[in-house]
Amino acid sequence: MADCDEWWDESEPVPAPAPASNIRHDNTSSRGSRVFHSNSGRGRGRGGVRGRSNEPNWRERSGDDGQSRRNFNNSNGDKKVISIPSDKVGRVIGKGGSKIRDLQYESDAKIKIGDSNGNDTEVTLFGTTDAITKANNMIDDLMKDRKPPPTKENYSSAGNGDEASGTSTTHNYSIINENGDEVIDWDRLNADYEKNQQERWSQLPDIVKDLYKEDQKVKEMSAAEVKRWRLTHNDIQVKRTFDDKPGLRPIPNPVLTFEQAFQHYPEILDEIYKQGFQEPSPIQSQAWPILLRGEDMIGIAQTGTGKTLAFLLPALIHIDVQPMPRDQRAGPTVLVLAPTRELALQIEKEVSKYQYRGIKSVCVYGGGNRKEQINIVTKGVDIVIATPGRFLDLVKAKHLCAINFSYIVLDEADRMLDMGFEPQIKISLFDVRPDRQVVMTSATWPPGVRRLAETYMKDPIQVNVGSLDLAAVHTVTQQLMFLEEDDKEAALLEFISNMHENDKIIIFCGKKATASHISTELCCKGISCQSLHGDRDQSDREAALDDMVDGTVNILVATDVASRGIDIKDLTHVINFDFPRHIEEYVHRVGRTGRAGKTGISLTFITRSDWAHAGELVKILEEAAQEVPEELVLMAERFEAMKIRRDRDGGGGGRGGRGGRGRGGRGRRDFFF
Repeated sequence: MADCDEWWDESEPVPAPAPASNIRHDNTSSRGSRVFHSNSGRGRGRGGVRGRSNEPNWRERSGDDGQSRRNFNNSNGDKKVISIPSDKVGRVIGKGGSKIRDLQYESDAKIKIGDSNGNDTEVTLFGTTDAITKANNMIDDLMKDRKPPPTKENYSSAGNGDEASGTSTTHNYSIINENGDEVIDWDRLNADYEKNQQERWSQLPDIVKDLYKEDQKVKEMSAAEVKRWRLTHNDIQVKRTFDDKPGLRPIPNPVLTFEQAFQHYPEILDEIYKQGFQEPSPIQSQAWPILLRGEDMIGIAQTGTGKTLAFLLPALIHIDVQPMPRDQRAGPTVLVLAPTRELALQIEKEVSKYQYRGIKSVCVYGGGNRKEQINIVTKGVDIVIATPGRFLDLVKAKHLCAINFSYIVLDEADRMLDMGFEPQIKISLFDVRPDRQVVMTSATWPPGVRRLAETYMKDPIQVNVGSLDLAAVHTVTQQLMFLEEDDKEAALLEFISNMHENDKIIIFCGKKATASHISTELCCKGISCQSLHGDRDQSDREAALDDMVDGTVNILVATDVASRGIDIKDLTHVINFDFPRHIEEYVHRVGRTGRAGKTGISLTFITRSDWAHAGELVKILEEAAQEVPEELVLMAERFEAMKIRRDRDGGGGGRGGRGGRGRGGRGRRDFFF
């Protein structure tokens, strides 16, 4: 792996455990007055061991009574007890236990943090002689003191940069300001840091990005022809996102056929033909010339428009044509970040359809087998598809380093920001090389996505398929039902009882508990369904999707983890049991149906508490030429009046629950006038 700066600190001191009792058990673990034998295979009480793990948790070490909470099965192999300084235990554990997991994985030994006498802490190693020796040597290496951090009199040039560049030069960055105070000369410190980074980047292998050979017919298209084609294909808008600087090449014309894009890459064409596609989708037609030319690109289009293939095929070619052989590269070449496990797994599934020059990929995500993922990465892959949290975990553990990636995709960037992943993205890509190629896809263009583009992209070309305004797909009939909160479950059951045999639906709920409750109620009533939400194990989430895809069940109850990137063919209905917290999620939920040229129906339950979204929902319905109920317009008007009244009264006036009050009694028709 390429040299990665150690810009995080894995050596946080951990408070020493309390002195242990003098009573020791080699093959037993005690909690209170109960004793459980490690070779019994099962627990005999509340504290019993249900099963054995080959990845022990570092947190389960000595408690207040000095006894271990978990006893490792050490009946096979050897055991060795070593002592380390208590103030250096953190180096063995690492943040969140990441280091001890890696030590165990790499050495094949089990490591248990044990008793402490205050100054020293016992560490027990289990396993074969070779495994124990390897683990012992790795721990000894961790105990070596590192170069101390710079003090105010002696600031290392560019932080850890000197270490990364192989030099040990230090400089005094203290200066005396006009008030006679000693301060840091940040200008010189930053300048030296930039110089150091340039030296590091200069040692990286060159990358080739311009892979496009324009077809003669595409080249000869007139400006009027290009404009007419873009207008008739979902009104595509193409422009430089930021300033159109002098010297930048003109935006390339779209390709109209697969052959025009990949005629010089016949193996790619063969893979496309195997999938049975007839012609490129609008975003693919415009994106392929841009990406093959090595440009950064922002693709803004609704889900189901072919964005994945738009960035995938150029990525395969990018991997293959780099001058350094793949088996000599310091790490993977392509990184794809996705907001959810389901989307990451779907991208991996899409990648697996295209067999090109032996290119390998791995999908890493939280909830998956971390050891297995690390093992695949270590053996060598070309494409890493990851969720931000797990990718950051592997970067911190130094199994991956952003500086190795030359083609980076931020898929569904707006969703990643909505889920709060911006810090993980920034930390993970801290060391990314400046000449990389970056692709960003998004369904909307909020300020946060623009901020990411400004940070990581260079002169990007923006491709908008359709309007930049928030809009639902026009192949979906959007229906609303106004009712009270307590009546939603009965309305749902009535709808399901009238389903056709071939109907396939997703029921979106606002909370995990609601999704779990609805799926349980349906099952109790003999209605076959699956559920998908964050409280389910990853294997169960995958099984739920598989059951929907292969038709084992026709009803999926889900939270918004299923609103993006999930491709379930022949989905006929989407039911919004709860209105989403953000209007953008309404668009993405609706977009699960009406895909690939087919039509669909969305049914949304509207209650009084949803009146804050009424105005935005009116705009979406009008844009899609849908019927706008009078009740919804009245809700929007009441909400706006409430806001005016509240502003006038200094924050008072209006209550959220009164927004949808209408004539008539309680019940489903309560909002009708």
